[in-house]
Amino acid sequence: MRTRYDVAVVGLGIMGASTLWRLALKGVSVVGLDTYGPANELGSSHGISRIFRRAYWEGDKYLPLLNHADELWGSLQTTTDTKLLHRTGGIFIGSKSTAVVAGSARTAQIGGVEHEIWTAQDIRERLGVFAVNDDMHAIYEPGAYAIAAQDAKLQMLEVATRNGAVTIHGQRVTSIIPHGRTMLLETAASDQIEVESVVVTTGPWISSILPPQVARNIVPSRVSVYWFRPADNISALFSSERFPVFLYEQPSGELLYGIPPIDSREPGVKIGFHNRQGIPSSPEDECGSIDPQYLRHIERAVKDILPGLNTPPIRARTCFYTMTRDESFLIGTSVENSRIHYASACSGHGFKFGPAVGDILATLAVGDGDESMIAAFDSARFD
Repeated sequence: MRTRYDVAVVGLGIMGASTLWRLALKGVSVVGLDTYGPANELGSSHGISRIFRRAYWEGDKYLPLLNHADELWGSLQTTTDTKLLHRTGGIFIGSKSTAVVAGSARTAQIGGVEHEIWTAQDIRERLGVFAVNDDMHAIYEPGAYAIAAQDAKLQMLEVATRNGAVTIHGQRVTSIIPHGRTMLLETAASDQIEVESVVVTTGPWISSILPPQVARNIVPSRVSVYWFRPADNISALFSSERFPVFLYEQPSGELLYGIPPIDSREPGVKIGFHNRQGIPSSPEDECGSIDPQYLRHIERAVKDILPGLNTPPIRARTCFYTMTRDESFLIGTSVENSRIHYASACSGHGFKFGPAVGDILATLAVGDGDESMIAAFDSARFD
């Protein structure tokens, strides 16, 4: 069977769901396809919570996307009574020799992001659950928040379908080939979909679809994530009303992130290493148990920085990071075929950017895109 649409979105994680949402609001005839179900836990977009922050230590090149994403997260919230954005504030801690605080402060100053610089004593007085030594300081961003990740992605799909988008789950796209002035998608069920343009947002699976221009620059890795329960007598201090999302860079360079519990489906404080415990993996590899060495590693770190959390963790699982060599993004248009646009390799910090990236991909797909916000993320930087 052959069907025809203006645009196809292949992969409906956060980037694909965002693109589908933005295309549907433009009145475009669009179909979204995903190999798995809408709430699958196999890629990089599953789970209850993610962090949004604009005092971005990774650099001010991300600011235009962050500002745009912040506006669109707010817009998405207006479409549902389900609480998608939990206004926790954010604290980013490190010793004076590390990069997180200095980088966050620099971006905040450049972007006019509201923030405060805290000394070690300020951290102890205002957030006494953190263990810090006298050489440490922090930047506090009151506007940072936690995103209800799975609910937000599902809401994007809901709004998209409400506005005419078609979604096909459980159907794998096996090829994308030029077909005269259009593109032809073929699926594992031998269906064919003819479109004017294609957006590919398949995360760690993207190397099986896109040409070597993109595929050679990514390394999918499986990264461990953990949940810790607070001691009973201080559990209220770790609620989302009192405990902010955080980054904590240890003197060794190990960078941990954490999010308070925002939903009963995922109790405990969510904590993981951003830059440790990544295992290069194919997305087809079976997910095994967490290495006991990794469990001991995270337990030591948690005891060092948040002694009020009980160990061992109450839960542990893995998530995919699709990494580039510079830990930045790959977003753009294929040099081999200008009808194919893509976003992947978000290097473990892309979820918060989802609405902005989706909006830009939507404009590229219909031929009126402004690529200025994504120029820094083109794959040509690796050539």
